[in-house]
Amino acid sequence: MATEDVFASSVRSVGDLAGVYEHDGDTGFFYLYDTKGREGQKVLGSVRILSGHPDFTEQDVSIRWDSEEQRVGLFIRHVLWAVFDARLRVPYGGSYRLGAKPSLPSEAEEWFGVSS
Repeated sequence: MATEDVFASSVRSVGDLAGVYEHDGDTGFFYLYDTKGREGQKVLGSVRILSGHPDFTEQDVSIRWDSEEQRVGLFIRHVLWAVFDARLRVPYGGSYRLGAKPSLPSEAEEWFGVSS
């Protein structure tokens, strides 16, 4: 079980938005982040991923944009757990639990070219 903080991010190629995962040792959140926003106004949305200590490490976390860079996804151990639609600022997923399945729209994996 990991006890250290976990941080991962991916900035869209035009540099305006990022998907950011942060676990501070107690709680983990996935954020849609405005890289050009004013201080205190950079977080555009958040999804709670888990409370408590994660059973994964920073190396198990990746954040990827879809091919059109309209959606950003959080992957834990290669499984898509959360997505932000960057155009609409709509979050999907969250509530990670070992052995559970993510609650995402049926087409979410297609957005990122993955299959279950």
